[in-house]
Amino acid sequence: MMNYTEATQYIYSLFNIERKEYMSDAKHCGVYLTRLQFFLDILGNPEKRIPHYIHVTGTSGKGSVTNMLHSILAQNGWKTASNISPHPTSIEERWRIDDRHMSRDEFVPLVEQTIKPALDQYIRTSPYDMISFFELMTALGLYWFAEQQSEWCILEVGCGGRYDSTNIIPHKDIAVITNIGLDHLGIIGNTIEEIAKEKAGIINTKCPVFSMEKNTAIQNIIQSESRDQKTNCTFVSHTATDISPNKKGMSFVYDEESYTIPVHGIHQIHNAELAITIAKELHIPLKVIQQGLAQTSFELRTQIVSTKPLTILDGAHNTDKMATTVDTVQMIQQQYKHPQQDIHLLLGFSADKHIDDMLTQLAKLQPKTVSCTKNTVNLFKSVVSPQELAKKIQALLPKTTVYMSLDPQDAYKWSIEKQAKHDILLITGSIYLSGELSQYLQR
Repeated sequence: MMNYTEATQYIYSLFNIERKEYMSDAKHCGVYLTRLQFFLDILGNPEKRIPHYIHVTGTSGKGSVTNMLHSILAQNGWKTASNISPHPTSIEERWRIDDRHMSRDEFVPLVEQTIKPALDQYIRTSPYDMISFFELMTALGLYWFAEQQSEWCILEVGCGGRYDSTNIIPHKDIAVITNIGLDHLGIIGNTIEEIAKEKAGIINTKCPVFSMEKNTAIQNIIQSESRDQKTNCTFVSHTATDISPNKKGMSFVYDEESYTIPVHGIHQIHNAELAITIAKELHIPLKVIQQGLAQTSFELRTQIVSTKPLTILDGAHNTDKMATTVDTVQMIQQQYKHPQQDIHLLLGFSADKHIDDMLTQLAKLQPKTVSCTKNTVNLFKSVVSPQELAKKIQALLPKTTVYMSLDPQDAYKWSIEKQAKHDILLITGSIYLSGELSQYLQR
């Protein structure tokens, strides 16, 4: 019998098998979905046993919109499943049904009794190379969702859209494109137009399409894909009024109705506008939509986890997300205003990100101290050295006190020692770092 450590080690060990990695050959991308379908056939096609799908892609906001829709649909009494990627700390956090994640007691036998023998059958019978880690995570999630008889499944795209493993689903009720920016540059495209074309590839069945994209050129790309599929696309306008931040979140009026969300940031109101419009398309009652939004979980999205000192956990890892994080922290700062309030940063980044741009944005906060570290939970992700990070910060902010530690907990303890009780500590740069410190703070 496997234990949890053995089950996770088995899954992660599949990383070291040679394969055609995602988007490594732009001319032969179809193999990613073909090989995944072969594996799903072995599993008995769980993707065909889920009645309803909402498919969500975009550069920023897709996680929050997924969470909002999940909460609204579950509040409406529908058994609702959703996925996230990547997982902050432990692998079973990727999959959720209603108000609970997959448990370790479910994960272990699923790997041992279902996934492991299915993978062995795959390598013995498949004409294709090994499926990728994310393809496997998609299949595992779909199998669990189907076994649990989920009625609705909200799938968040991992990377791109057209050839992303989540696009394996046979039908969808709604396709969602939050917005499109320069993320995964060189992987799914070299220009914003190429990236938009790939993300718009989730529009592959005749279903309503919703987006909050404002760029006219990108709107035209989304509309073109919609016309090809003979379906309609709705672009949601940002028309919320009476926006009122408070210490717990924000209230606002949209389409003459009042809503509250337990998170800060104007961008989250924009995300809520999109979720509200989609929920109305599904004929969900107004009261249910209001309750669902008010109860949405916004873990690691400028999440306030302590007030003395004010500690914010955040997972921003690209320039678009970091821009909204900086704006949101400034909004929070106004709610917890103090004449001698200072901001402190605890940072860690993955190596494949636009670090210089994000540091330039963070410099607007004029931090008193910056602690540089790295996550220790994802052994497969290359990270920026704390030394390199400290050097960049010192050049950008020569008067700021900078500290380095390879241990996130030590970096956190140092930051806390430097804070007064009315100061603010922002932990950001990587969902893995924030997730790891979230578990530490809970303990």
